[in-house]
Amino acid sequence: MRGTWGRRGASRLAGALVALLVLLAPTDVASAAPATRSVGPVHAAAADLCASLEAALQAVQAQIEQHNATPNVFDESQAAALAAYDAEAAALTAAQETAIANLQSCLDAAALLATDNSTVDLKPPTEKARQVLQEAKDKIGNDWTPPAAPPVGKNWRVPKSSPPRALYDALRAGNPPELGAATLRGQARPAVGADDPAYANRTFLTAADGLSAASADHIIPIARQIYLPGFVQLTPDNMYVVTRAPLNFQWLSFKANLSKQSRSVAGMSGVDPRWQAEQVELEDETVQALQAAIDRLLASQGTPRQ
Repeated sequence: MRGTWGRRGASRLAGALVALLVLLAPTDVASAAPATRSVGPVHAAAADLCASLEAALQAVQAQIEQHNATPNVFDESQAAALAAYDAEAAALTAAQETAIANLQSCLDAAALLATDNSTVDLKPPTEKARQVLQEAKDKIGNDWTPPAAPPVGKNWRVPKSSPPRALYDALRAGNPPELGAATLRGQARPAVGADDPAYANRTFLTAADGLSAASADHIIPIARQIYLPGFVQLTPDNMYVVTRAPLNFQWLSFKANLSKQSRSVAGMSGVDPRWQAEQVELEDETVQALQAAIDRLLASQGTPRQ
């Protein structure tokens, strides 16, 4: 009798990770019912975001290699040994499927958050920042629920008395970072004297650093992101990258950014109506993408969304 993964007639299960998560292609897991799955091309920025999940998959594959290397031919008196061998094979098959699914979910999230038309990459928090975020997250009770959205024209806020306030403060610190002349959503930092699309007959002035008076704006403010379903269930690393996602940054003039604050562009007055309509549409698209990324990150964590 042979185990399910006997060397004759059964495919070996050695997965092959190729060049920075570009392709992950395990071979068939069993001859009776092959179940190959692959993880396709992904933005290179996922290397840090998904590193722990890549390592988890590699650990499972090492166990599979070890399993495949053990004797797998059994005689009639070794029924129990055969059953144990096949049970281990089944458990490893399931573990690999879970590891692949988790990694794929993370890569899907990275593809949403790290856009190809931005020169800003996803970066993990420092260990100190990670600890601060975890401590802040621990202050939020399991029974906390996000408040209703504010009326149009009002700011999204996280009151000082609110359970997630410490988390908001930690995520808001140094965010957005100084982005210099970065390209955001395909747009280079506007040049001094360029037309300001938010206001008719206005141009970008010169800032103190000699660059244009332009701000890296969160399309969806952090105060609103915290209230998105499932956000507070994310790990500190995942919270950090969601609130610093290149997907959610754009250039606005100092004047437009100051006027917008942490509310929807729909509540701004005195702005170009065409620009305003485009911005509202952009907000809708971006919040949907952020929510999709949160859902995929929760899946990668094995965390059901509450």
